[in-house]
Amino acid sequence: MKERRSCSKVKPWIYFMLELSIFMIIGMDIIAYFGSKTGIPTAFLFVLFALHKTKSIQRLERVLERAGEVRKVKVRERYRNHI
Repeated sequence: MKERRSCSKVKPWIYFMLELSIFMIIGMDIIAYFGSKTGIPTAFLFVLFALHKTKSIQRLERVLERAGEVRKVKVRERYRNHI
């Protein structure tokens, strides 16, 4: 059975933005709870910590890298006889 691999570059960005929006909403709740003077830096640090802890950026880079490799393999398979 042939492995089915996707090479979408849009879908990983959508998932990253959804994850980021969740962190931003939690950050806005932190700002509402603590007030603007201490809440903004606290929310900013929370969002940075959440992105670092969940390794969202590293996952996005890895998926986009894999998508590029899959795209190259698909192009090679398609035009293998023409080269």
